[in-house]
Amino acid sequence: MKMKWTTICCILCVFGCFKEFRPSESFVTDYLVGPWKNFTDVQVNQEIFPISTYSYFATLVIIFLITDFVRYKPIIVLCGISGVVTFLLLVLGKDVLTMQILEFTYGLFFSTEVAYYTYIYAKVDRKHYEEVTGYTKAACLFGRCMAGIVAQLTVSFDILNYHQLNFFTLGALIIATVWTLFLPSVGGSIYFHRNDEGTNSISSTFVLQQTDLKNEIMYKPEQRTQHTLPKVDVTLVHKIKNAYILLWKDFLHAYSNGHVLKWSIWFSFSTCGYLQVISYIQLLWQKPVLPGDEIYNGAVDALYTIIGASTVFFIGKMPFNWSLIGDITVSLMSLVEGALLLTGSYSSNIWLMYAVYIVFGIIYHTMITVASFEIAKYVSDDSYGLIFGVNTFFALLLQSVLTAIVLNGNLNLDVRSQYFVYGSYFIVLAALYTVIGIVNIVRHCKSGTRFQVWIKDESNNS
Repeated sequence: MKMKWTTICCILCVFGCFKEFRPSESFVTDYLVGPWKNFTDVQVNQEIFPISTYSYFATLVIIFLITDFVRYKPIIVLCGISGVVTFLLLVLGKDVLTMQILEFTYGLFFSTEVAYYTYIYAKVDRKHYEEVTGYTKAACLFGRCMAGIVAQLTVSFDILNYHQLNFFTLGALIIATVWTLFLPSVGGSIYFHRNDEGTNSISSTFVLQQTDLKNEIMYKPEQRTQHTLPKVDVTLVHKIKNAYILLWKDFLHAYSNGHVLKWSIWFSFSTCGYLQVISYIQLLWQKPVLPGDEIYNGAVDALYTIIGASTVFFIGKMPFNWSLIGDITVSLMSLVEGALLLTGSYSSNIWLMYAVYIVFGIIYHTMITVASFEIAKYVSDDSYGLIFGVNTFFALLLQSVLTAIVLNGNLNLDVRSQYFVYGSYFIVLAALYTVIGIVNIVRHCKSGTRFQVWIKDESNNS
């Protein structure tokens, strides 16, 4: 019996909530440099944390293609397993090598999330895409918010220490992994196992290719038996070729659109900077804190999640003409982000640092939401996962390069200098999109087109 979309949605939401319930992450840096592990700031900053960046980047494309080929569910299960392994190693590991292996599985954990976020496009009917996407994102935000609240309350009231919080995280991930077994399997997929009528024209191309293959075999009678036996392999080759053509077609169709390309570039550069900032922020927070001072990382994570979710919800309902003012808005927000990071890099006030982090994160999530729905306007439903996967891949490529230069290259900057670099990075990004925005406005003015900032431009959505 076919499972209802509401049931599938509920299963996805429960998994997403438990997957994001990781209270120990709010204090992971203090845990690593504390008496439980006794690593130095330099070891954490330059030898341990960068591995997850490289792992995430190295595994993302492979995981994306395998996800579609094995029809999603096995990769969602792998996501849960990699999370369990990560925090099990965190509890048991005591040397740098074990922590580096942990960071590799942590990067794998994030790359396998692509299966969770694209599963709905292959399993749920298209008319429910927006509803299921909204519900699953809300479930993830709820899990993340609850993780921050639980972490802060248990630590502040001396109920649990940083080490014991790991068992909460580990338990939640084990539940999430077991829960994935209830997900229904996917019969078809977007690229490798298409079962819609839209593939008929493309499949006809492979009839000719199959004929050419058979003719080639007939020229070698002595090998005919050898080549005609593995029929499954021939089918597999066709599926791979079919998937390649579909992937390339969707890729070209999306990125040949200037609007998609412009927002995708900002998506990748901004995500690169954001990931770099949140990856090492706890090391920066340690600078103004004296031994024995109480820290409020969990409360900050919870507050940031709640406010960020609220702004993301409302921004989609604001009737702005983003096609016109998007570039200038992006440049202004990037400038503010850069200024915030420069301020945080020099500050000796932990409360100011917390405020910088919250405002920076809210701006990023708000503008990345705008970028996402502006990109989605001009791409087909089936290529959502591909386009955002490619954008994320380039973000991770940039992040890996930035990490290699700032942390593992000749610079070897301390954490304050790193955040000065990240602030400068966003200011340069702001300058670039200021130029693009000015050119866009001048082009509109020269064309004589009348425009209104407060009304969405729906004329180009076809």
